[in-house]
Amino acid sequence: MPDWLFPLGFAVVGAMVFVVGCVGLWRSLALWRDGVRASGHIVRLETTPNGQGSRIHRPVVGWVTGDGRRMEVESTYGRSWVGRFRPGAPVRLRYDPRRPERMRIEGYGHGVQVVFMLVGTGFMAGGISVALQLAR
Repeated sequence: MPDWLFPLGFAVVGAMVFVVGCVGLWRSLALWRDGVRASGHIVRLETTPNGQGSRIHRPVVGWVTGDGRRMEVESTYGRSWVGRFRPGAPVRLRYDPRRPERMRIEGYGHGVQVVFMLVGTGFMAGGISVALQLAR
């Protein structure tokens, strides 16, 4: 097996992480652009173990859509601390009117996609750089 193949694998993993970040950012931007703004409130927190001895808290948001449907949707993003998302707390959100289960709390969790893109870029650049040096 050539020496340059292993670092090239890091570049491939980096490309996949980068694509995941891009897709997430694309979806967030689409909701920001085309989504309907609404006011809601935190109904409860769904708490799950993260496998490293702590817990992840995901807010469940309740609101009423423009056509009168009552919604309760768990955020796709979670944190290890509760912060401002306590039951009853008001939030602003955007949702897809065709699929209201697709919602994002305004100002929450959007930095994750950028982090994925940066980490993916680092893995790609590092992997390709090392692979090219080893291929010489």
